[in-house]
Amino acid sequence: SRQFKLYQLIWRRFVASQMTPAVFETTKVDFDLGRFVFRATGSRVLFDGYHKLYHEAHEPEEGKTLDDLPPIPPLAQGDVVTVKQITPNQHFTEPPPRFSEASLVKELERLGIGRPSTYASIISTLKTRWYATAKDRRFAPTPLGETVWQVMKRSFPDVFEVGFTAQMEDELDKVEEGDLAWQQVLGDFWGPFAKALDAVDVQKLIHDVHDLSGLHKEKCPTCGSGLVVRSGRFGPFIACARYPDECRFTRPLRRDKVPDRPTDEICQECGAPMVIKTGRYGEFLACTKFPACKHTRPVPLGVKCPKCGVGDLAERRTRKGRNFFGCLRYPECDYSTWTRPVPVACPSCGFVGMEEKQTKTKGVSRKCLKCGHEITVEEAAPAESVVS
Repeated sequence: SRQFKLYQLIWRRFVASQMTPAVFETTKVDFDLGRFVFRATGSRVLFDGYHKLYHEAHEPEEGKTLDDLPPIPPLAQGDVVTVKQITPNQHFTEPPPRFSEASLVKELERLGIGRPSTYASIISTLKTRWYATAKDRRFAPTPLGETVWQVMKRSFPDVFEVGFTAQMEDELDKVEEGDLAWQQVLGDFWGPFAKALDAVDVQKLIHDVHDLSGLHKEKCPTCGSGLVVRSGRFGPFIACARYPDECRFTRPLRRDKVPDRPTDEICQECGAPMVIKTGRYGEFLACTKFPACKHTRPVPLGVKCPKCGVGDLAERRTRKGRNFFGCLRYPECDYSTWTRPVPVACPSCGFVGMEEKQTKTKGVSRKCLKCGHEITVEEAAPAESVVS
């Protein structure tokens, strides 16, 4: 049945793309009460069009569509109506919401970047190379992504522009159609790019991006020699000028390393205490006897698994880099959810663990992992987090 639903979705979407658009009639009624003016907005369908077959989904942040507006009955100027409800709205200037996979694809389409066959690979590259991470189904840049952007924007400003990518897509389409020779496209690109590539000073670039203007004044704490930037397997790092033959001193470029935090967790392999470390993919538990013991595991969220009742829930990652929350007893227990659970007791059944979502239209809402009871943030405010 799942395969049939997928086929049905693809078939309807394809057929709908060949149909006529829907036609709506919108109505706005203003009630002038002297000091204040109240407005009611409604719509009605004049022609179903492709909506007869397919309704397009929208992000919550996009607000109401014409489909969501109820119709307004016929009115004439001077008619008296009954007020059922007045909804006050207060708007503040806010930054645009972070992209989800769906809104990112729409933006790529609008800018002319990529094609339907490449959207999936573009999103996969962002995740697998850790340029961005998906949290609560929204993309957020990682430190690596921000560094790559700084380097590329500074070194190749013409290439690292939306207009360049869109133009390249158009030229590749013309090559495919036989209207443009691929040798000409490659030559027009490679000439300026090769000059820009040769002009890049890698050492100066590293100094500028990581703000190493004062490095020449520092001395090696081991032997007193100067410090330089070197390249290694995991990227550039700072080392003694006599490294590696005469001095072994090194340190990472980034000095804002998060210190380890002690916990009450015990290593399941050697029995030593465990600490919370911060790595490339966020926080995790690590044994204090590292490197003698290399045992690690995700940090529990303080919520028991609603399926087995034994394991703890923790944040994990799929092979494609997408974050989810699952039981630590996997594969014995296969429970998982995409929404972050919070250690809050359900007012209905008392289970400690609720999914928390936040949208611009609905605000913060919580849903019990056990019984499915839903509450809004106002109702949830009196409930306090349970600490085990």
